[in-house]
Amino acid sequence: MALQISEARGIFSVFGELNTHNVGILVRHIGNYIKKDQRVILNLERVKQLDANAASTLKNLFMEAVGQRSIFSIVALENKNVMNVLEQTKASCIVSSDRY
Repeated sequence: MALQISEARGIFSVFGELNTHNVGILVRHIGNYIKKDQRVILNLERVKQLDANAASTLKNLFMEAVGQRSIFSIVALENKNVMNVLEQTKASCIVSSDRY
């Protein structure tokens, strides 16, 4: 399944597979919205598959947002496929415990 990104009121929902080949598209897209004092939520609840490189890239994106003092949250606690990879790559700390 191809990667799809939809946005509504600062919530970016990702659908499909997030991997080495397409994570750059997501980073470029979200990167345009990460600014100081801007609220951005990345919803990964509907991602079917996540690879280790994409998890590492998401962690780097999160750290960049923190460095820019952006209000950036990643939601994925209900998605076991995503959470397993984030835990294996020691990147689960980037996931927010809030649902929005």
